[in-house]
Amino acid sequence: MAKLPEAKQFVGLHARHMGFSPSFIDDVLSRIVSMDGDGPGSWVCEWSQKAAQAEQRNDHLSAANLYNLARFPAADSPAKRHAGEACTASFSRWMKEAGIGQRRLARVGEHGLTFLFSPAKRRDAPLVILMGGIVSLKEQWGGFLKLGRKLGAAVAIADFPGMGENPLRYDRSAAALYGAIMATVSYECDVSRTLIVAPSFGGYLAAVHGLRDPRIRGIVTIGAPLSAFFRDEEAKASMPSITRFALSVALSCPQEDVNDALSTLALSEAELKGIGVPLHYVAALEDEIIPASEWEEAKSLVPDFHLHAFHDVHGAPNHLTETRLIILSLLLQHTGRAMFSRFIKQILRLRLRFAGRRLHHS
Repeated sequence: MAKLPEAKQFVGLHARHMGFSPSFIDDVLSRIVSMDGDGPGSWVCEWSQKAAQAEQRNDHLSAANLYNLARFPAADSPAKRHAGEACTASFSRWMKEAGIGQRRLARVGEHGLTFLFSPAKRRDAPLVILMGGIVSLKEQWGGFLKLGRKLGAAVAIADFPGMGENPLRYDRSAAALYGAIMATVSYECDVSRTLIVAPSFGGYLAAVHGLRDPRIRGIVTIGAPLSAFFRDEEAKASMPSITRFALSVALSCPQEDVNDALSTLALSEAELKGIGVPLHYVAALEDEIIPASEWEEAKSLVPDFHLHAFHDVHGAPNHLTETRLIILSLLLQHTGRAMFSRFIKQILRLRLRFAGRRLHHS
């Protein structure tokens, strides 16, 4: 199981992404003394209590996010599985009340995969598919359902393999989920113009699918392993315990077998050269999981590679606003709003200049 200090450190990124204040997060974390169990002081209990309070206020979106945090990093106990189900139920109530989004089912082989979908106003609108990383649920990305409609794109959001409502195992074959989602919504939008936004380990699956599907027009990822990480025994050995635990769930293997399972996933040099779509990669220069050799290698091999690098740790948690601006500019570009895309990029440059920070990019 993941270590408590690590879990407290890592959950901050996701909680801030959800809009919770640092003081609120610190207050909850101060009462947690164990990752195990379901009584007072346990991880699942303290976050679930806050979720229940949000439910009582009919704040279903906050409740969903808090239940999401309660099952963090993975639903490995009855109490955490219940929290995951409560997250789904609360988010469904929010979608119904807000009149935004629907639950859809795609078929991947013998498996049914539930995803969130928001159709655009026009059937010729492009598609955007989002998938989170190894410790987040699709509901965490629910804000994109509303944003997509504003920008003129259909939006589909899926769970990472082994998480939430995604029954697939994390391996190359799991990349088929992108094609399955496209098949399910193909009569409601223009899937021949699809952009994938997939942070961290989800970005790997996007790259795998992009190798064989010409309908993919671009990929945006944050700290994704592509090849170097999977081959780097030192990087795999030193990954945080919370990452190893979540990967063991996604890979359906014991934690001691994670390194060997990951070794089979590395993209070859020929495959990296074969990624024929623009690949926008947000890198953290102090990433404690993904080595710098990952994006350095990709930069030299992927034909249309765009690096956006910040001085930060994995996921760029201290640059959430900047990362969102990068994603927004690419969404605007994808939906044919080039002028607005350039405007957002200018805002990003000004923000970094006034903050005394520099965006390394190519």
